[in-house]
Amino acid sequence: MLGAIIGDMIGSPYEFDRGEKTKDFPLWIKSSEFTDDTVLTIAVAQALMDVESGTKSDISATVQASMQKWANKYPNAGYGRMFIKWLSSRYPKPYGSFGNGSAMRVSSVGFMYNDLDITLEAAALTAMVTHDHPEGIKGAQATASAIFLARTGSTKSEIKSFIEKTFGYDLSRTCDEIRPTYHHVETCQQTVPEAITAFLEGKSFEDVIRTAVSLGGDCDTLTCIAGGIAEAFYGIPEDIKHECRKRLPKEMLDVVDRAYKNFYKTKNHCNNTEFRKFQTSHDLFYDIGDITKLDVDCIVNAANSSLLGGGGVDGAIHRAAGRGLLEECRTLNGCKTGQAKITKGYNLKAKYVIHTVGPIYSGKAENKTALSNCYKNSLDLAREHDIHSIAFPAISTGVYGYPKNEAAKIAAEAIMNWQDNNSDYDMKIILSCFNFGMMKIYESVLKE
Repeated sequence: MLGAIIGDMIGSPYEFDRGEKTKDFPLWIKSSEFTDDTVLTIAVAQALMDVESGTKSDISATVQASMQKWANKYPNAGYGRMFIKWLSSRYPKPYGSFGNGSAMRVSSVGFMYNDLDITLEAAALTAMVTHDHPEGIKGAQATASAIFLARTGSTKSEIKSFIEKTFGYDLSRTCDEIRPTYHHVETCQQTVPEAITAFLEGKSFEDVIRTAVSLGGDCDTLTCIAGGIAEAFYGIPEDIKHECRKRLPKEMLDVVDRAYKNFYKTKNHCNNTEFRKFQTSHDLFYDIGDITKLDVDCIVNAANSSLLGGGGVDGAIHRAAGRGLLEECRTLNGCKTGQAKITKGYNLKAKYVIHTVGPIYSGKAENKTALSNCYKNSLDLAREHDIHSIAFPAISTGVYGYPKNEAAKIAAEAIMNWQDNNSDYDMKIILSCFNFGMMKIYESVLKE
């Protein structure tokens, strides 16, 4: 996110074609200040951290409220005419914009999620509160997906190919070809492809920033977009980061610091897969997306008692693992509620699958004991097999009907108790959330 803010600051003195279209310029000058790009980047990041549930309407409402709050705090940051009208409306509605504002504010989305489909959906939601034109949505999604791909190990050629195929942007031109005729324009169509091209040609974080500024045009926004992608690919040199932080007010720095804590990444025992850490006293991590795609030692299957596959997570794991999993499960003679059995992972990235049978919810006290045992017995079995990273779905919360808040609390208690009793063993535990809402439920429970 700081990469986008840095791009905004460094590009702002040269907005409206005020630069000389060269990479040779002083990186920081007195007028290198944040604009509306930074204010709304902060607003979106805070909204996505504060949203109470993962429903589309809740995300949209929270983003809208946060943008109104921050824009009214900084009313002279350089907003567009249509946005100012939206901001002053009692009942603001999207106004069909395809301006580049949807792309300039979206960088936090690219860093927040570990699933590309969810990244695309969240990017669209942050755009549509104002920019509900298809091109406005596309600009936000292209920017967020480029950041996602850059931080998850894709090469520049892979990023370029994905953007061209998915969004139809022409990335065939070089910056030398763009530069001579490029001018100030504020549409996604004529900003996002140029920003991505600057990233693709840049040789380092600073070089991407200088390349973007050298194109001219709507320089703060173009460089903001390029800077967010460059951060994900290269990281940010400490001296540049330090200078940026000096120019941000404390209330913005508080959001930035909270965001980087929330977007905490680890690669320990997880085969270079990144996971975010919950803010809790215990080491508990989360992923939002498809558990079958996780590159961990073991994933847990919320199985039925036959172990022969079913719906939901169970069916998805069997489909992804292939027929070998079913054949091995046939030899296990089923599994009782609360117990756990282990198999190979077959076609999964995970080496093992631990199958546990959650209770069908009835409201009786034994439901809690059985669900708690699912987590404890799975973790015990994982330790017996020298497993050091394990991902759990939200057991029993699907067709078995366990209320999600109750189930999350039981899961958290069982896992943390196991961690306390096995403090001598290094185990990375990931809660795999099928959507943003489930992650927020876990987050709320862990705060308690």
